[in-house]
Amino acid sequence: MKTFLRVLIFLILLIILAWGIYYMQGNLSFSIGSKVTQKNAFLDYTVDTKFDGDTFRVEMKDMITSTGSGSKQYYRYDIMVETVDKKSAKIIKDQKVQVVAIMNSVMSTFPPEKLSTAPQRDRVKQIMAQKINEHYPEIKIKDLYFTNYVYN
Repeated sequence: MKTFLRVLIFLILLIILAWGIYYMQGNLSFSIGSKVTQKNAFLDYTVDTKFDGDTFRVEMKDMITSTGSGSKQYYRYDIMVETVDKKSAKIIKDQKVQVVAIMNSVMSTFPPEKLSTAPQRDRVKQIMAQKINEHYPEIKIKDLYFTNYVYN
């Protein structure tokens, strides 16, 4: 009877461990390249603001999201948002977590073959601007620029 109970407890623990590994799979750290270890793809990026005369820009660097291909591919990109006024740039910087989540949600719906040409990327940038304006109507976006764009 003791042996049966030990085997049963061992099987239950094994099932819980297997379930935990399966459940946590998307939240484990992953390495990109040899120098960068991302702990949270939605927070491990930098945001810089650049104000030059009447040019107001917010640049987000090292953004990472999965592709819309259904396979284990990802985009790594930098994007610069040029706004009409300083207030819009400040709102983007203050709401960066939400703005990046919007941008990543748009990027993750497109497989790499749908972003291979400049007109296709322009369409994605328009969708990003539209989605940001839906959530933050006070932000006035002049243009978006991919300053770096790669996928694996």
